[in-house]
Amino acid sequence: MAADELELLLIEDNPGDARLIEEMLHDAETLLERVDVDASAPENLRIHSESSLAGGVERLADADVDVVLLDLGLPDSDGLESLTGVIDATELVPVIVLTGIQDERIGIEAIKRGAQDYLVKDEVTSDLLVRSIHHAVERNRQERDRSRRHAQLEALNGLTRELMDAETPASVSERVVEVAEARFDIPVMAVALYDGDAGELRPAAATSDAASTLDLDELLSTRGGAVWRAFAESGGPRAVSGDETSASLSELALFPMARHGVLIVGTTTGEGVRTADFDFVGTVASNVEAALDRVKREREREDREQLLEEQNRTLERLNRINDIIRSISRALVRASTREEIESVVCEQLARAGPYGLAWIGDRDHAGDIVVRERAGGDDRAGGFDMSLETLGGEGSPVEQAARTRTEQVVNDVLDDGEFHNWQRAALDRGFHATASFPLVYEDAMYGTLSVYAEETGVFGDLEQAVLDELADTIAYAINAAESKKALMGGEVTRLEFDVSGTEMAFVRLTRDLGCSLVAENFVHESDGGVRRFLTTRGVPAASVIAAAESLPLREFTLISEYEVDDEPVCLFRASLAGDSPESTMLEHGARPVALRAGGGEATVVAELGVDAPVREFVELFRDRFPGAELVAQRSFQRTDPSVAEQRASASETLTDRQLEAIRTAYFSGYFDRPRKHTGTEIAEAMGISQPTFSHHLREAQRKLCAVLFEEADREAEPVDA
Repeated sequence: MAADELELLLIEDNPGDARLIEEMLHDAETLLERVDVDASAPENLRIHSESSLAGGVERLADADVDVVLLDLGLPDSDGLESLTGVIDATELVPVIVLTGIQDERIGIEAIKRGAQDYLVKDEVTSDLLVRSIHHAVERNRQERDRSRRHAQLEALNGLTRELMDAETPASVSERVVEVAEARFDIPVMAVALYDGDAGELRPAAATSDAASTLDLDELLSTRGGAVWRAFAESGGPRAVSGDETSASLSELALFPMARHGVLIVGTTTGEGVRTADFDFVGTVASNVEAALDRVKREREREDREQLLEEQNRTLERLNRINDIIRSISRALVRASTREEIESVVCEQLARAGPYGLAWIGDRDHAGDIVVRERAGGDDRAGGFDMSLETLGGEGSPVEQAARTRTEQVVNDVLDDGEFHNWQRAALDRGFHATASFPLVYEDAMYGTLSVYAEETGVFGDLEQAVLDELADTIAYAINAAESKKALMGGEVTRLEFDVSGTEMAFVRLTRDLGCSLVAENFVHESDGGVRRFLTTRGVPAASVIAAAESLPLREFTLISEYEVDDEPVCLFRASLAGDSPESTMLEHGARPVALRAGGGEATVVAELGVDAPVREFVELFRDRFPGAELVAQRSFQRTDPSVAEQRASASETLTDRQLEAIRTAYFSGYFDRPRKHTGTEIAEAMGISQPTFSHHLREAQRKLCAVLFEEADREAEPVDA
């Protein structure tokens, strides 16, 4: 039925009866008002008359008909067959049967077969006819609504089940508009979801009619618009006119879905969204909101599970790394040479998954990176070392780590820019991730540590931090081993530097005072400092002490003063700062031998282990003390290895404090007769109490005597106070 008229089809073969019924209808002024559900009365009634069943069926196919008045006795059909023919043609139009036979059974049977009502022609009045048409139209409308409602509910049940499988808000939105268009008979529907990052409503899905009639981007972009207000105020559903939303529709119904967004439904009919449709879409919006809640919960659950899984992987990796570090640390304690340290590190790392290869490389005299030690990888004979050196070729992480002294990590060899030989060598061995770390202690470079893994993405932030710290530990251990070799080894390399043109403290002192200075004995303090015993000649002690106040010394104490050939000779004890040549030597594996200055000349002599990186040490010494020049280098076997061995054995039995105490006491003249310094004075110099100094000194003497006389049964070593 159109908004302004009622279409009625009269199928009657008797012209007189047809004219009579038409007159009854035209006289019924209230008919149009009665049949209008929304009380907006149509302006006119249109009656179409047909005299045969065939003509009536054809009319039903060509025009929108709101109600049919059907005579059962027609030229081309008779009785209830006529009713069957009309109902077969249209099941949605109400039919009122007209019969001239006063037979109650025919009327009841007609209703059973689908007629809305039946009237006996001879008994029909205007009011009766109007009332029958009104009831027929209303019943038919209600049946249509029930049928539509039933179909919608079935579709809603199906949609609810389908939404259980949706995994994202977008898939929920797309599915609901598909069902709305295909099975809800709602042509204009759209879903807008809230983007929390942008703080905006954004279109997620829309039916084809909604996409063509609604400018969703403009509709949702207005912060103060109706759609945004409906969402922000979190109230119930609301209807707004198309004018208020700038939409080309008569009305929009807005259904907020908590903090998820808004479901939008539109209509072009003048009466707006029907109440039944409004309520039904409200139910749909509730189901969509529930589905979005479920998707959000599942996403949060998946995020929590993923986070927990990542935390578990991190914990497992941390435990594995800690096991590696503990194992390597224990092995480093037992290792006494650089070769043992490098071998232990490579073997331990190669055995620890997910690393398949570990190697330590260093530059040779030509500047190329060569293999010092390796473990894991392909152990086949032939080509192995060459392949490893290819891994350290130009542009490789190994070469960059050695050149820049910074860690280099590649978590996917295939994605690391232009394809180089090192990448091909790594992939040929099945390695897809690599990391290289410089082995640097202070300024000394001891090569690079490189590890390889068969999986990509192995070297995360935690892994890198731990391996970087391990590299520092390895460099420290190598430095300690090289220092020990320089101090105790039988074969050493002696380096002599001309430091006349430098600004070293003792060189400046002799230059300013015009005296000579010799330093040949030192004590390595337990806190990392260095204590030197200096002999000056040519100036009084007071002049030396006054000049030394401007030098970077932690302590400067006169031990003795006497004359030789009418020249004052003074013995001093000095605690040197960290930038002294002695500290630099000890920090980088060298042993200070002698410092001499006087007469405009100055010399520093140091010893390194025969396998120590001499070139790196020389460069470092020159950088640290500009103006220093290497004037002599020679390797030699110490004249009395047994003495060196005995010295090493004796030193190893003493703690750091015990060694410091006895060396300080010896060089301070504590054992001279008469004593040059008392135990109290030496204790003050060491920063400890006199009883503590005496305890360390006695223990050191006891242990040295035990070594000297090869006691068979040594007492248990007491713990230092």
